[in-house]
Amino acid sequence: MEKFVDGWHEMSQALAVRCGVGYHDGMTRKPETEQQAAQSQAAGAQEADPLARLLQCHPETVYDYLEFRRMMAGPAAALAAERASPEDIERLRACLRAMEESHDLEDPSQEAAADAEFHLAIYEAAHNEVMIRIMRQFLRMVRQGVFYDRINLYQRRGVRDSFLRQHQAIFHAIAAGNPEAARSTADAHLAWTMEALREAQRADARLEVALRRQQSSKLVTNKGKRED
Repeated sequence: MEKFVDGWHEMSQALAVRCGVGYHDGMTRKPETEQQAAQSQAAGAQEADPLARLLQCHPETVYDYLEFRRMMAGPAAALAAERASPEDIERLRACLRAMEESHDLEDPSQEAAADAEFHLAIYEAAHNEVMIRIMRQFLRMVRQGVFYDRINLYQRRGVRDSFLRQHQAIFHAIAAGNPEAARSTADAHLAWTMEALREAQRADARLEVALRRQQSSKLVTNKGKRED
């Protein structure tokens, strides 16, 4: 596992050089005093992770990320259905309950946060340490909005209701110890998420075009009035 962590930071450093950003390994540099520790923590909060900054340079990577998530989600859910302990099931149930409560309160921000916790709980219930380490890193970036605005997606018509039903289906499959059902429901959820994001981006593009046309029309009208 130490080799994996070292490899992750080597990759981040190399990517940082390519993107022209600085690299700081907070795991290996330890400040000598409490004051230095506080300063280091503040600086770390202000500076994005090099890998996250690289991905933000290329918004199209959102679909690479979701494609990767789809490759991981089905097998992880299947493993969770096979390996989850009673404690794992209770944690998943608590995460789902938090999503349901946030849904009833119509709080997309809290619902999106509970969504991320639910998926992390699935990966941890799979009991594959490499998978857990990788997905913790990616889900941390998801919470930071590196790939896309999850709260904005949750506010789209029909998305919240569909997401909740999908998460309920995944939970019930895992709790029932049904690997194939868990795999298929998790895969369907990621496929639906990708399509929902594409539709949201298409809607935003249509709105942007409409606004530009409206602005152009106003400029032409104002110019005509001045000439009169």
